[in-house]
Amino acid sequence: MIGFLFAADKFAVNGIVQSENGDGLKKVELTIFDTDGEEVKSTKSKKDGSFKFKKIEQGDYTLFGDHKKFGKGTVDFSISDEDIVLNLRLFSEDEDDEEKQPDEKIVDEVSSEKKKIETPPVLIPKQRDEPSKRLLKFEKTFFEYEANLKTLKTEIDSLKSVVKGYEKNQRMPNINREILDLIKVPNYENRIELQNGTVVTGNILEESDSTLVLKTQIGTLVLKKEMVIRMDKFDKPAPKVVFLGDPFIDYYPDRQIFSGRIKNEGEIRADFVRVISNLFDQTTANSGVDSIFVKGTRIVYETMVVSDTALEPGQTITYELTVPIKKGRKVQYHTMDIHWDQTQ
Repeated sequence: MIGFLFAADKFAVNGIVQSENGDGLKKVELTIFDTDGEEVKSTKSKKDGSFKFKKIEQGDYTLFGDHKKFGKGTVDFSISDEDIVLNLRLFSEDEDDEEKQPDEKIVDEVSSEKKKIETPPVLIPKQRDEPSKRLLKFEKTFFEYEANLKTLKTEIDSLKSVVKGYEKNQRMPNINREILDLIKVPNYENRIELQNGTVVTGNILEESDSTLVLKTQIGTLVLKKEMVIRMDKFDKPAPKVVFLGDPFIDYYPDRQIFSGRIKNEGEIRADFVRVISNLFDQTTANSGVDSIFVKGTRIVYETMVVSDTALEPGQTITYELTVPIKKGRKVQYHTMDIHWDQTQ
């Protein structure tokens, strides 16, 4: 079902507050500050540690959490064009540990210095000096190859030691995920199978009665149609979340409640799945809009964000969404839509 997109200047900030052990914390004082240090909004976490801020404008912010027993914590975030989900952890401050910290630091420094003295540095083996060239005597017609083979073997063994020394000090560089995202992977739409068993993927630039001009990763190819056995659309594995039937609607003067089921029919997991509903009056003016993240599979992402809004392939779940009606508006029809992200 295709819905109309609703442009919003303000967004929601959802998440969960956890202790050092990963348990959800309730009644944590939560405050959002902007880049100037001004307070934007504040609230308290619920029993399971979840929280939600509504109507936050685009920009850079800091979320600060404070609890008398479990300590404090902060997390920086930015809002650009959609709602976000945060994970905030609190860490307690132990005064006894702070008093012991300087002594432990001194012990660590002394221990590290001792290790530096006791552990000899790893030296790269020195390459053997090249022996002086021996001049052939006049009466000899050729050099003594047996002696030269032994010398060559010694030189090769010495070179191997040098290479091993260099390899030992080499490390694999750390590649930032943002750099990997900048690498553009070609997205080809066509898969063509030829008579000789070759499979070519690319985009069709031109097509005539006898030839196909195909753009591939290695360049532009011209194929004769008589060589083509099959030509299909090439689709990459992706999530595909759909509604299972029409939603059930409870009508009230000030709101409408939508309930139903959705399913991930794709081949990989869908993350942060959200159901969106828009209400419209007879003049197509918006009479209400709201959305809800579905409760699915719990996932811990690489950014340490913990969320239970993911749908595995083939997974089906139910949802219930309440959409308030704007004052003075009369609803004539509605639209439903599903949004999700792909992190795999």
